This record gives sequence, C-alpha cells and structure tokens, in this order.
Amino acid sequence: MSRHRTRSRGPAGRALTAALAIAVVVAIALGGAGTGAFATSAVDRDSALPVAADESGVVGLDVSASVAANDTTRLVTVTNSLDAPASATVSLHESARDDADLVVDGSIVGDSATVSLSSGASETVDVRVASNTTLDALAFDVSATGERGVTVSAPDRSATITT
Repeated sequence: MSRHRTRSRGPAGRALTAALAIAVVVAIALGGAGTGAFATSAVDRDSALPVAADESGVVGLDVSASVAANDTTRLVTVTNSLDAPASATVSLHESARDDADLVVDGSIVGDSATVSLSSGASETVDVRVASNTTLDALAFDVSATGERGVTVSAPDRSATITT
C-alpha cells in the first residue's frame, strides 16, 4: 500500500502568492492608464497615475510655443479626455498679471479663466499681451477638476513672447 502525501504551501506560501498576484494586477492596471499632462493629481480612491506628455493626459494641454505682444493669440487648448465633465482653470503667474489678460470666446476675462468641458471637448484660452511688455515669456498654471473626484495640476507652463 502506498501513501500519497499532498504538499501544501502553508499560510506563508499562500500570502506570498496572493501578494504577487495583486502586484501583477496593479502593474497591469497602471500600465494602461495615462495621467493627464499634469504634475500632480488626486482621485477619490487609492490610485497612482503615470506622468504623460501634456497633450496625452486625462486633461490634455496644447500649449502655444509663443504668443505675440500687442495682439490676442492662442495660449493653451485644454481637452477633457475623461469620460465625465470637467472644469479647467488657467491662471497667469503674478509676474504676468500687469502685462497680459486671458481671453475666452473673444471676451477679456482677466488673470484667471475657468472653462467647462464635457467629455471629449476642447476649449481654447487666448491671451492679450500688452505692446510695452518687458517679459520674455508668459508663465501660467492650469488646474482641473473632474466630476468623479479627479483633480489635477499643471503648474509652471509658459510661452515665449514675440514682438
């Protein structure tokens, strides 16, 4: 008569296997997600998102390389890549507030502009730079909030000022 012995991994072996399985699932989930062009983000649930280029983020940014003095030109186009509505705020840095105003849909709105974005929508924020500016570049920040608790921040963006 032969005896067969079954080998059990025991509690330590099962815990290691479970930890490895969780790590693989998390790595796969994070590998398929993009951030959204932002330096920081916060979501309601435990999550981490990899950094993506400005244009490829969950809230994408297409920042103009340059803007013109004594003219109104495009500063940034913001695109909502989330599957829910979002709002984005563009704010001029303190150093630019005396020399420039943000413009949305042809209306001057001042030093800060907030745009509402449905899922997949884009909005352009223009800037009017004074003709007598002494600045070489126009610095600004962008922050966005999604309907499902996503908040993102893209500080210290800039465009060169041409005369």
